[in-house]
Amino acid sequence: MSEADRIVEFLYEVGQLKRLPRAGWLFAGVQHPESVAAHSFRVGVLAYAIAVQEGANPDRAATLGLFHDVPETRIGDIPYVGKLYLDVRVRPEEVARDQVRHLPAPLAAHIEALVAEHEAAKDIDHTPEARCSRDADKLELLLQAREYQAAGITKMERFIQTMQASVVTDTGKALMDSALRIVPSEWWEAFGKR
Repeated sequence: MSEADRIVEFLYEVGQLKRLPRAGWLFAGVQHPESVAAHSFRVGVLAYAIAVQEGANPDRAATLGLFHDVPETRIGDIPYVGKLYLDVRVRPEEVARDQVRHLPAPLAAHIEALVAEHEAAKDIDHTPEARCSRDADKLELLLQAREYQAAGITKMERFIQTMQASVVTDTGKALMDSALRIVPSEWWEAFGKR
């Protein structure tokens, strides 16, 4: 099998994220929740914006955000309530290592490093980019919860409150305050006011 074949196989696997729903939203009554891929896209954009404001490397932060949920192609998007019942907790870094083992070595090393760096933001020893990416992950969930709330889904307050305590960067906190104040439809309603 050629290197190109192995990369394409990996890309097909990553494509599963487009079809994998974010499972936690199902508990709140969201009929058709966003996909993991949709979540990861906005995490990448958010991580970029936070990193620019924080003086970190925005390209690195965005890349961390884009790749952070790639292991979910194999383990799924397990909601918090489900994680409480797992006897063995597989670390995303271990899943990523297995996912990329057939890729060309330099590519595999980069992807493994991205997932590991994002996950390291949970610990004390982390990069500024990982902190930006992790804040973006939490803020994206808050933004999505606000959007579902605006669409009439009522069980969103718990998601919103949980994420508020998780954001650590100054920029992330400022964005969170704005997200809680600004109505999700404000960006397009402004067009009608002009």
